[in-house]
Amino acid sequence: MKTVAVLILSVALPGQTLLPSLARASEADSIPLEEFSSPQPLRLSQESDRAADAMALYLQALIEEESEGPDKALETKRRVLELDPGFSDLAVDSAHQYLRRGETTDAIAVLKDAAKASPKNTGPALALATIYLRQLQKPELAEKYAFQALTAAPDDASSYEALWEIYRVTADPAKSDGIFQRALKRNSASSEFWLRLADLRLREAGGNGKMSPAETAAITEFLERAVRSEPDAHTLSRAGDYFVVFGRIDRAVDLYTRALDLKPGLEGVRERLAACLLQSGNPSEAITLLEDNIKSNPLDLRSYDLLGKIYWESGDLPRALSKFRQSLLIADPTPRRYEDVIRLSFLTNDPKSALDFSLEAEKAFPESVEFTMYRAVALSEKNEHEGAMKAFEEVVVQAGVSRPDLLDAEFYFTYGVAAEKAGRIAKASQIFLQSIQLDPAGSAKACNYLGYMWADRNENLDEAEKLIRRALKLDPGNGSYLDSLGWVLFRKGQYEEALTHLLSAAAALETPDPIVWDHIGDTYEKLGKIAEAVLYWQRALQIDPANEFLTGKLGKNAAQAARQPQTPSPQTPSR
Repeated sequence: MKTVAVLILSVALPGQTLLPSLARASEADSIPLEEFSSPQPLRLSQESDRAADAMALYLQALIEEESEGPDKALETKRRVLELDPGFSDLAVDSAHQYLRRGETTDAIAVLKDAAKASPKNTGPALALATIYLRQLQKPELAEKYAFQALTAAPDDASSYEALWEIYRVTADPAKSDGIFQRALKRNSASSEFWLRLADLRLREAGGNGKMSPAETAAITEFLERAVRSEPDAHTLSRAGDYFVVFGRIDRAVDLYTRALDLKPGLEGVRERLAACLLQSGNPSEAITLLEDNIKSNPLDLRSYDLLGKIYWESGDLPRALSKFRQSLLIADPTPRRYEDVIRLSFLTNDPKSALDFSLEAEKAFPESVEFTMYRAVALSEKNEHEGAMKAFEEVVVQAGVSRPDLLDAEFYFTYGVAAEKAGRIAKASQIFLQSIQLDPAGSAKACNYLGYMWADRNENLDEAEKLIRRALKLDPGNGSYLDSLGWVLFRKGQYEEALTHLLSAAAALETPDPIVWDHIGDTYEKLGKIAEAVLYWQRALQIDPANEFLTGKLGKNAAQAARQPQTPSPQTPSR
């Protein structure tokens, strides 16, 4: 059986064959049959026999590794290496297993034998360099074997990387720079060689994009050599990635464009080019590129995400929402994706969609209490106040256990607004005070809202005035806060002072607010200046033509001015 096995295995050995050549076969046809009557046994050379035995043992080791584990297989692998020490890949693999077992001496032995038997293979020498550097802290021996690998394969970047690591450990920048200079003397190296050297240079510089001109120039030299040595699409794209890292966006745009010219379907390059165009101040070009990309590949998730971001940042919220909703359909759902869609639904005044996506997200991520909060806000904006209050109470209970950080001043402000809309004034007051207490320095919004709420209801006027003045101290000149102060002074009967603050509010607001003008009209009326009052009520009615209270005031004081404007106006700004 052994002879048959050896014969079968020897056929598979490189450079070995048991078949006669065609010429020998032709010659054999003319030999008389009697000469075959006593055939001699076929014999293999000693070298072939050792190689066949090594191969048989190697197959045995593979079977043992599957059935009995790596430790059992290691014994057989060592026997393979005794027969064929130049089996470099097996030597490196065995050395790793020896190191895992803490048997460093055996690891070094098999690697040294392999390096001697197969000097042109750099694997064993590089593995020895690593062991001497990391396990044994002997950088001088590590350097010896790294140079041995470099001599054997001067166009293999692995040897340069090993030496760079050695010199980094030994803090020898002169030698480190020397290996880069040595690399630059190579002329036949591949693009992969130059890109890996560029990566080493980048790592040496810190890799954070904040590099000196000299460091940038050094990296650029390797990148440009990569582009010149093999200007295929993949090389151009990868070089572009490096240029992005250290801020050469213009060069990255050029390389990405060239890469797409060579291979239009190269994955991810259009998106990276669009990001560079956006960064370089060309959002329209980025949008065109990404929209074209979606037309050719409707499932390109990154294009949808990037377009959504561009549209959001440019203020085109409906398009941003459309892109993010599309990405949510084709991607694995994540909390962040749902959150983007929900927030944009609120910003586009679509609380119904915000509610639908909040409910969907709650089912997908029941542990994320943020979506319960979004549901609460959406219900409040849809004027479903009872459901909103119950949802807010759920958030308080759930977040108190799992996410106490969520219950911050902003949360309680939002909760207070919902309570006020629901008509629960006492509860809203309590919640606003809690928001103020949690963040006194950032409480201007809550102070103003609570103060105005009380002033509008003509209650707690002294406390309301204190709160509004506190808001103005934190944010001086805020038009909404000035209006609140004027209104609380109006409620207190201090009309002259109220008018001063109300007129300042109207001047401070960028967008005309019908509420402010209505307040000014009411104040002029109290001061007996009906003509001025009518003028400001008319201005307010032009912005809010459906306001019946304004119409009534004008009808009572100046019937001739009580007409509806022909065109609607912007929505009243929130406080």
